[in-house]
Amino acid sequence: MEVDDWNRLLGVVQEIQEWFPDGVAFIGGIAVYAHVSGVDETAQYAGMSHDADLMILLPDFADLRDIEALTPNRRLGKQQFSKGGFEFDVYVEGQHDLPVPADEAVAWAEMQQGLRVACPEHLLILKLKAYEDRKGTAKGDKDEDDIVRLLLVRQEWRRECLTRLSDEMLQTLDSVVAGDGPVRLAKGNLHEAKSLRRKAASSLAVLKIAFATNYGGSHVP
Repeated sequence: MEVDDWNRLLGVVQEIQEWFPDGVAFIGGIAVYAHVSGVDETAQYAGMSHDADLMILLPDFADLRDIEALTPNRRLGKQQFSKGGFEFDVYVEGQHDLPVPADEAVAWAEMQQGLRVACPEHLLILKLKAYEDRKGTAKGDKDEDDIVRLLLVRQEWRRECLTRLSDEMLQTLDSVVAGDGPVRLAKGNLHEAKSLRRKAASSLAVLKIAFATNYGGSHVP
C-alpha cells in the first residue's frame, strides 16, 4: 500500500470516529498498526492495512445507517460500506459472532496514534480467531504477523480483558511464536528474528500467568 493511500485511509477513519467518539472501536490491522507504531521499540515492525474494520454500539449504528449506505453480510455477521475509496466492515453490538462482544471492545478501547482502537488483549483474541479461520493463506500469514506484533508491543497483560481467551487460542499462540512470523517481521534476518521470537515468548509467558489468575492460578497451560 502506498503511503499516500494509507494517509487517506487514516483520514477517513478519523472522520468516522469523530461521528461516534464513544461508540466505536477499530479492530484488525489498522488497530494493530496504531498500537505498534506508537512504541519506539516496535514502530519499525508496524504494517499498513488496506481497509478498516470497526465494532459499534447499537445506538450509534442506527445513526451510521443514516449517514452511510450499508450492505448486510449475514453469512459473516457484519455490515459493509465504502467511503473514500476504502471498504469498511462493521460489527454491530449483538449482531456478530466474533469472540469479543462489541460492547466489551468499545468499553476497553484506547486512543492510540489518534485512533480509537480495541485494547491489545481484545485485538489479540480477535486476531487469533481470524488466524484460525485463514491459516495457510496470505491473509493468515498477515494475521500471524499481527499476533507477533501484539506480543512484542505488550509486556503486561490485564486478566480482566483475557476472559474471552480459550485454551485452544493459547495453543495457537505457542505455534505462532514458534512459526515464521518473527522471520517475516525481521525481513529474513535470522539473528533479529531470534531476538523477536525471544521477546514474543517472554510476553506470552506473562500473558499465560495473567490468564491463569482468572482461574485462581490453577489454569496455567
